[in-house]
Order: sequence, then C-alpha cells, then structure tokens
Amino acid sequence: MVEIREAQSNEIKSVAATMARAFDDSPVTQWIMPSDRLRPIALRAFFGAAAHDAHRHGKVWVAIEASAVVGASVWLPPRLYPPTPKRERATLFPIIRLAPIAPFALIRALKYQNGVGRRHLKDEHWYLGTLGVEPAFQGRSIGGLLIQPGITCAESEGVPCYLETEKIRNLPFYGRYGFKVTEEFIPTPDSPPIWAMTRNA
Repeated sequence: MVEIREAQSNEIKSVAATMARAFDDSPVTQWIMPSDRLRPIALRAFFGAAAHDAHRHGKVWVAIEASAVVGASVWLPPRLYPPTPKRERATLFPIIRLAPIAPFALIRALKYQNGVGRRHLKDEHWYLGTLGVEPAFQGRSIGGLLIQPGITCAESEGVPCYLETEKIRNLPFYGRYGFKVTEEFIPTPDSPPIWAMTRNA
C-alpha cells in the first residue's frame, strides 16, 4: 500500500536519491553528464538542492511504501519561480561543488537551465519542478497519485499548473491529467529538446 504525504525534512536525501535513479535514463541528464559513474553523484546534488528549496518554500510530496521513499513530486507555488538571488545561491552551492570532478558538465547544466528558464511560463502558476518514481515501482500509477496534490492546490487558487519534460513518452501521461503541450524547444543549440506543458485553471 502506497501512502502519499508531504515529505519530512529527514526524507529529502531519500527524495534526491530516488530522483537520481528515476532520471538516470533521461536524454538531458545523459547529455549533461555522459559518465555513468559520475551521473548519480551529480543528480543527487541537483535534485537534493531543488528538493531542499521546495521543502522550505513550496511543497514536496512523497510516495511511501514499507517506510521507504519510492517517488516524489516537487512543486513551487505562484510567484516562487524564478527563485530569489539568495535562494538561487543556496541551490547552486551544492551543484557548483561538483565543478572539480565535472567542469564541462556543470557548464552544460547551467546553460541548459538558463535556456529553460527564459521560456518559463510568465503567468502565475503552480510549477511542477520534478516528478519521479523509482524505476522498480514505475507502472503502478504512483506518478498519478503524486501529481494530484499539486493540481488540487492550483485548482483551489484558480491558477494553471506548468511543467517541462524531456521525455516524449511522458506527454500522454501528463495529458491524462489535463496538461497540454504549449511549446517544444531546444534550450541550448546542442541539447536534446524539451516540451513545456500547461494545465489551465
């Protein structure tokens, strides 16, 4: 039986580890960090920083089975994206610490993130920054359970939901929850494409 609830502070590391495994096969993460050895380290740092920020300023919902985190969704409420300079520095610090082991990957990641940020929805919205499920638990409708609390918050406030996905196979999944593709674009000249999706209020 899977329980969906808000994450506790001591579960953020588990959220980061779960996201790292969920996104290991992503075209974007493999492009940013081709090394199979280093990619899990980089992904844990990236997703950990994002989850810490959302835990403080937004919402992190987790899927729990047998006392373990098997999935999570990371949301930011309206007006909290883009982050303030102080939040951005706090988020970047653990990622920049990886520069000595993967300097070119860090540069690619920052350029990619800037390219995505420039196309971000300007209207007020709830932003689904990340949704991930442990590979062994995928296909059990856990993603749908995790996305619903953020949608409910957005509906109660009468604002849209917004997300980006780098996997074309995710489009039908998000479509089932009312998201429609609003744009397909390439954030940097040599990166994989990304799809922006909006769920109207």
